[in-house]
Amino acid sequence: MAEKQDRVLIIDDDAAERSTLVEAALEPSGYHVEAAADGASGLAAIRAAAPDVLILDLEMAGLSGHDVLAALNAQGADIPVILLVDEGREREALRAFRLGARDYVVRPVREAELIQAVERALKEVRLRREREALLAEVQAAARQTERHLHDLRTLMGIGRAITTLRALDNIFNALTRAAVEVTGAESSGFFLREQPSGPLVLRSGYQLPDALSKRVGEPVEDDLAALVMASKETYVGSGEGLHRFSPAHSRARAVIYAPLVVNDSAVGLLWVANEREPFRTHARDLMTALADYAAIAVMNARLFAAMEQRTRQLEAAAAGAKVAPPPDNRCKELAARLRGPLIELLNTMNMFRTGEMGALRQSHRAAVDVMHRQLSEVLAFVEWIEQSADGSPQTPPSQDEG
Repeated sequence: MAEKQDRVLIIDDDAAERSTLVEAALEPSGYHVEAAADGASGLAAIRAAAPDVLILDLEMAGLSGHDVLAALNAQGADIPVILLVDEGREREALRAFRLGARDYVVRPVREAELIQAVERALKEVRLRREREALLAEVQAAARQTERHLHDLRTLMGIGRAITTLRALDNIFNALTRAAVEVTGAESSGFFLREQPSGPLVLRSGYQLPDALSKRVGEPVEDDLAALVMASKETYVGSGEGLHRFSPAHSRARAVIYAPLVVNDSAVGLLWVANEREPFRTHARDLMTALADYAAIAVMNARLFAAMEQRTRQLEAAAAGAKVAPPPDNRCKELAARLRGPLIELLNTMNMFRTGEMGALRQSHRAAVDVMHRQLSEVLAFVEWIEQSADGSPQTPPSQDEG
């Protein structure tokens, strides 16, 4: 039985024969059949839509079968041709093979013989069709692989940015641009909750609508963001039903909302939106990865802020000591007063490391370890000051000793 897409064109100037072959043989066998009464109209039909197989009457008035074959060769058409030949004229068919004919059937035409000839011709067509389909699949897979590699390089770049950039706004700007790039979105934004019970603030955005771009740095209302942050799961939505959740991007027809989860609490949200097309399936995973990077950035920034605050306290204490150099006992007292808060902060860091403050991702744990090491170095220096005040000569601890 013919495949659905198999198309057969018959060019025959004998109306009775043409009708018989179409209605009694070709159409009942499942082929999509077109017919032409002469060579000129047949060539026009081929130019409009090339068939898979051509059945051609070799002897026709006007343009003969030889003329049609010559025209097809001139056009570079690669169509298997089956000739209809009168009995005793087989030599004419063999001569036509030089012009590209593949097979012939002798009149009076037997239906079964014609169908067999068509199927022989279609074997090559179907193999070529399968090769083309396979090549298209390989090319599509190659494009998809290249796209995935591009996405991976973008994610790696974001990871490097988080380790080199300290300003959160710079990191958020990089994340929103990356979100548009890897998902193909039309716009993106970043919400952050500064306080546990505070409002969501639009900290950054890329290609935002005018109404939203004017509100960067301000609190925004977004019911969908609140729901996603409560669930702590990435959300993908599209269609008219999306608007019942009142997203901040009021014209969005498709969105991905990825929450930033730190110590089992959502502190912010990275989102992308399209006004027309839905997102690709794997865009959800890419957004989740970017949100994880953002969560690391937020946690690192807060830890650095705590360290900087302690550093400023130490610098202020050191500056005071330079103004009025205290006797050794006052140095010891000052060191002792500093050591207490430092030990308290170090103990808090240990609670993060041991999991008492909630399970940390591996990347978060690495950041906490760095903070812990730096804090230990500061504490070791304070202890050296205290020991020096006792009159015990000590070598100042190096940074590697922490």
